[in-house]
Amino acid sequence: MTRNEASQLATMIGLAWFNLLGIHAQAADSPGKPGMLFYEPAPGNPAADNWCFKRGDLWVMYTLNGVDQDSIGVSVSPDLMRYESRGVAIPSVAGTWENTLYGGDVFVWKNKHYMLYSAPGPGMENAIGLAESDDLPRWNKHPGNPVMHHPDARWYEGTTPDGMRGGISCRDVAVIEDAFTDEWVYACFTASTGRGDYYRRGCIGLARSKNLTDWEYLPPLYSPGLYTAMEVPRVCKIGSKWFLTWLHAPWYGIRTDEDYGQRAYSGSETMIHYAVADAPLGPYRLAADPTLFRGGASPYVIDLVHEGGEVVVTSTLFKQQGEKFDDRARCGLIPAMPIRQAKDDPSKLEVGFPNKLRREFSETIPVIQPLRVNNPLPELHDVTKQGNQITFTQTSNRLVELTEPVTADMLVEATFEVASGRAGWVTHYDRDARKGCAVLVDPKRREIQFAQVEPLYKKGLFLRVLERHRITSPVGTTFKLSIIHSSNYQIVFVNDVLAATFSFARRDAGVIGLFLENATGKCDVTGLHTVGHLSS
Repeated sequence: MTRNEASQLATMIGLAWFNLLGIHAQAADSPGKPGMLFYEPAPGNPAADNWCFKRGDLWVMYTLNGVDQDSIGVSVSPDLMRYESRGVAIPSVAGTWENTLYGGDVFVWKNKHYMLYSAPGPGMENAIGLAESDDLPRWNKHPGNPVMHHPDARWYEGTTPDGMRGGISCRDVAVIEDAFTDEWVYACFTASTGRGDYYRRGCIGLARSKNLTDWEYLPPLYSPGLYTAMEVPRVCKIGSKWFLTWLHAPWYGIRTDEDYGQRAYSGSETMIHYAVADAPLGPYRLAADPTLFRGGASPYVIDLVHEGGEVVVTSTLFKQQGEKFDDRARCGLIPAMPIRQAKDDPSKLEVGFPNKLRREFSETIPVIQPLRVNNPLPELHDVTKQGNQITFTQTSNRLVELTEPVTADMLVEATFEVASGRAGWVTHYDRDARKGCAVLVDPKRREIQFAQVEPLYKKGLFLRVLERHRITSPVGTTFKLSIIHSSNYQIVFVNDVLAATFSFARRDAGVIGLFLENATGKCDVTGLHTVGHLSS
């Protein structure tokens, strides 16, 4: 039974179950409250790896909680945007193999709910445990845990620790429900081949079981010989293909220059890569452009689930802490987004704009009507404005203010026609300090640039580019640029397809505007919306 089928079966009894627990759809945070665009179990208590299961009309979300990932927390959500904590589902146990907890998965098999979860084990000899539940918030660990450890040495490390990272990889487990039978449960996990170049040993292991306690190890589900580690794997059918996703990062050993031509900007950058197959158990092949997410504040752990006839991706990411943009901290969940096959390539994935989020941005921010630019010289006519339409010709570094200062989470959208140069949004711009957050599109290079707007001399502006991301979806000189701007992150869409995410040092109140760098073209501002209030 797939997760979607189990969800439909459980709908008949799910509402009564949640009522017994006092959990209702309206119990989640109301629109505009902290947590609507970003979820942490508690202040200072971040959420990391995430996996979820639907029962009735509500989702039950599991996250690794705490800076030290010392528990598996549980929360509920009516829409995979807003969450309400329900405490701890699985606690860690000091001095045991599960002193800290790693990723897992929840599933139904033979009408019972199970969770597989993982932990580092003594000496980083990773292992996987089993738990069973009648109500989903509360779980009973199997007395014989761990049920998986020391994977078969014919294909994996066995009992021999890996030479580079130390320990034995057997963690971050996920089930492959489309491969389930009445006899077998299939699961994949982070593993190592234990042989060859240390930088290329990372693989995604495969095992199956008839009773969930005794596991038969099979050859790796995918072993491309490119990675030191391939963490938090997920398998999901999206459209006509099956896609296998995993997390990696520069410290995991991929040679980003040589293999994909995209060097990491810092050692803290993370990436989600994927491979594609015609069946759930493969064989899998690396996509032509295998990067689904990348960046210093990109989604670094994802889950893929079926919702309302489509597949959506839930994800946690890092947020910036302090004043340095690359000084990161674990944070929490962002709103789920639809994921689909690209129209021009069935082996390519693209993440779409979460349209259900639009209704939460119910308050319109008025556009100031006089033209207000950063260098208002009367003889300059490189920018003109009529209502929400702005025309620009061979600008240098021109900032066009569109609003008074705004403090709330916001959604900003505009259609650009850029014949040359770069154009985009500035958010939270402080006109007195001449600082803000710029997101620019260069259609000629098919590139997104995240930049810090900074003062230059007495009256000038300087753009300090922090990250560049290649736009892999179709983009021309005319494009729609949408940004969901939270206090912790920005999610950027080009033509309603996710282009990049980021987190800035400057996150307080400021003006919304346009930034036009050496640009010629025009812009139609189609929407400035917030879920909060405008500052005076």
